[in-house]
This record gives sequence, structure tokens and C-alpha cells, in this order.
Amino acid sequence: MAPILALGSYYLTGKLMAPTEIAGQKQQLRLLGNCLPRENTCIYTLGDLELKLISNEQKQQQQLAAISNKPVSKLSIALGQKNDFKQFPMMKSDNGKYWQISLNNSDNILIFNKLRIAFVYQNKSYYAASEVKF
Repeated sequence: MAPILALGSYYLTGKLMAPTEIAGQKQQLRLLGNCLPRENTCIYTLGDLELKLISNEQKQQQQLAAISNKPVSKLSIALGQKNDFKQFPMMKSDNGKYWQISLNNSDNILIFNKLRIAFVYQNKSYYAASEVKF
């Protein structure tokens, strides 16, 4: 009797969850560990899709780039403090796997501690959000 009840409750749990809640979870990438782009340890994954953020200093300014293992399109990155976010223009490679934020001379990404990423992969929108430490 117990196995039948277990199967029944498993089935009902799947039926009672809101479809929008399930669909939203399928498109949110998960952060592995902490997001520390300067240490090359900021990796987001979902299934076989992986997005890695890296950061280094060039011309006395900290840069930020995103590298994906699959070609993506329309990638956007916003960095924030508290609830105030700034979205940066993006530059991309021809193959859609390397993206870099375009900074003005006055931009300083070291002041930000929150990160939001959105992009399109195989005609579906994906996103990630987390704390970030440069």
C-alpha cells in the first residue's frame, strides 16, 4: 500500500505546482560556488549549458567578460549596488561564445556587488542573478 501512496503523492505534487513556477526554474542558471570573476571562479550552469565570467585589468580599468560553451545571443549584463542596477553595452565575438562589457573611461565595476545576466539560447530566454565580488 505504501508504494501506491508514494506514487500517488508524487503524481499529485507534479500536478499541483504552478506551471509558470516550473518553467521559470528551467531557465534560471545556477551559480557554482561564489561569483569571483577576478579569480575565474564565477560559473553558472543549467544542464549542458555553461556561462563563465572572467575579469582582469586592462589599461588601469577592471574589465568583465562572459564566455559560454554554446553560442548565445542578446546577452546583457547589469551590475548593481543595493537595488540600483546599471546595464552595460556589450561587445561580442562572431561565434556568440565570448561577450565583453563596453566601459567608458569613468566606469568602475569594482564598486558593484550584484549581478544580473540575461541571454537567448536556442530561441529561449535564460537568466542568472547573484552576488558578485571583484
